[in-house]
Amino acid sequence: MRQKMGVEVKVGVFVFIAIILLAYMTTQITRGRMVTRDMYTVYALFENVSGLKTNSPVEIAGIDVGVVYEISLDNNLARVAMAIRPDVQIYADALATIRTRGVLGDKFVEINPGTPRAAKLEDKGLIARGIQPTDLDQLMVRVGDIADDLRVVSTSVANVFGGPEGEQGMRDAFENLGEAAVHLNQLVQANTQGIEMIVANLQSFSSDMAEISRNNKEGIKHIVDNFETASRELNTALSQVGSILQTAEHGEGPVATLLQDSQMSEDLRQTVASLENITRKLDEGRGTLGKLMSDDTTGEKIDDALDGINEFLERFDRFQTVVDFHTEYMFRSGDTKSYLNLTLQPSEDMFYLLSLIDDPRGRTRTTETTTRTRTNQGQWSTTEKIEDKTEKNRLKFSAQMAKRWKDLILRGGIIESTGGFGMDYFLWDERVKLSFDAFDLGSDDRAHLKAGANLYFLKNFYLTAGYDDFISRNDKNRSFFGGLGFYFTDQDLKYLLSSVPLGAVD
Repeated sequence: MRQKMGVEVKVGVFVFIAIILLAYMTTQITRGRMVTRDMYTVYALFENVSGLKTNSPVEIAGIDVGVVYEISLDNNLARVAMAIRPDVQIYADALATIRTRGVLGDKFVEINPGTPRAAKLEDKGLIARGIQPTDLDQLMVRVGDIADDLRVVSTSVANVFGGPEGEQGMRDAFENLGEAAVHLNQLVQANTQGIEMIVANLQSFSSDMAEISRNNKEGIKHIVDNFETASRELNTALSQVGSILQTAEHGEGPVATLLQDSQMSEDLRQTVASLENITRKLDEGRGTLGKLMSDDTTGEKIDDALDGINEFLERFDRFQTVVDFHTEYMFRSGDTKSYLNLTLQPSEDMFYLLSLIDDPRGRTRTTETTTRTRTNQGQWSTTEKIEDKTEKNRLKFSAQMAKRWKDLILRGGIIESTGGFGMDYFLWDERVKLSFDAFDLGSDDRAHLKAGANLYFLKNFYLTAGYDDFISRNDKNRSFFGGLGFYFTDQDLKYLLSSVPLGAVD
């Protein structure tokens, strides 16, 4: 009895240990797949979820982030409910895919969470897209169809190459291929240098074509557009010709009249005869036009004249004109100084600048008067009188010649009715221009120095600011200034002049 109790105790201990091991293995298998209260639910719709079970894992980038806890039918589609960990964010453009581990492994749901640009998917939200794998039965059907096609092909090949005749044909074909390979090898070895030259030329040609295509993309696009336009116009012309011929076939229209009217046919014959007579005279060199066509000297003179006209037109096209007007407000005196500039540019690196300046300060001139008088003793007495005379609101002018090197411009000539020089420098793709002028160098006061900057905006406008006459001895002459200006190029002037309506001529 005691021995029987010992066996039962051993059996019970073994069963208890087995139960504990089974429970441990169960918790290991299902660990991380339990639905907790802090998880949120998302749904996905699939056409077929065969093999997918509840408690299947949900992964993102190979990491478990949730579990499938319910699969139901929704409008003939399978709706899969998935519990997702709260620390995982899924967006509205997410993608759900049913995957399989190995060939016959368990199925799980893989989620592409989407991009943060889309809205965040909230609890009980629906994933936009669901993709299910190809069904194994469908795959086997396709494999069977492929096997049937292979069987048909193999039967055809066996019918063609089967038997002694087929074997002899295959043997002859392989022998011919071997001989062709030998001859081809000999040909290549005998012409290696030529082949290398051809390959080098092809590479050079390919490089040239790539460079031409890269540098002329707009031109090639324009040519293609022209071909498309020409094709449409040709189709239209052919349609019109077909319509004309159809009309003539029914005896209608001018073509039918030409074909049926004998008088018109006679007139046409006489016209052709006259053209033939004129052509014969031209070939014989008779008449002014005939001499022009047969005399090489006259043609050369005409070519020279045309070359001169073309050269003149090219120079005229390069010639540019710019009209500029701007005002400067002097902050110290409250006066306004206005400039009207005309730029004549015959070439890219040289131009001439003509200006009219309305200066409220005017121009101050110093006059010296010498008077001689005789005293009672008969001696001469000399009196000198120096007087400064200021002419207010007097127009000044500038005439300068300028030379440009990339972003630097040097100017010189008459500036505000006195001799001087200046320089300009462009920044930021000619959006900003820095300027410096020095003139009135022979004045009793110090030279007139002016520095400023222009900021170009919109299309034809700019802001200007700077410091005028900043080394003058007279404090009233030194002043900061600011203003607004606008300008027109020759293209703008052509547009404005062409837009001006002309009155009716009686």
